[in-house]
Amino acid sequence: MDNILPQLQLALARVITSLPAAIAIIIGAFILHFVLNRGLKLLADRTRLEHRDVAPFLKIGDWIITGATLVLLLGVFGFNLGGLWTMLTTVLAMVAIGFIAVWSVLSNWLCTLVILITRPFDIGDEVEFVGEEVRGRVVNLNFIFTTLQTEDSGVMQIPNNLFFQRVMKRRAPTLRSAHSLAEQLNKTDHARI
Repeated sequence: MDNILPQLQLALARVITSLPAAIAIIIGAFILHFVLNRGLKLLADRTRLEHRDVAPFLKIGDWIITGATLVLLLGVFGFNLGGLWTMLTTVLAMVAIGFIAVWSVLSNWLCTLVILITRPFDIGDEVEFVGEEVRGRVVNLNFIFTTLQTEDSGVMQIPNNLFFQRVMKRRAPTLRSAHSLAEQLNKTDHARI
């Protein structure tokens, strides 16, 4: 009990000496918020922008001001923010890496669904990207790739999102080649069995 009282007095003295700086930080945050709010409203009034157009910028500005105020207040009261910054930047880096990795897969899945709905090509059609050496007959479509059989009997797998980024030329199979493709697919099915 004797150790607690001096520590409590020391902490109280630290809070009292930090209080003027904390009040100045809070007043500065309110002034920044007021200036940002008035500035964006004046911008909206003097231009063709609506108030609803500048509202997202006001929200972002408010979040930045609030975050900076919180960080400054914690620093004034003696909290060590080095570990907090390290943890925050690590978490944000992991989220960014995860988002980029998942974005590619989700993009291909969504493009596959759009391909299945809009039918820019069917299995058996010959497709080629204009100006590129990507050409072949469509033999398979899954959630990530479209498989093309090339003229030299090779196989090429094209990510489905590329069909929305490139100019594509499509030739539907003639009746004779459609039958030969069906026969060829049946042969590969029988070979698997």
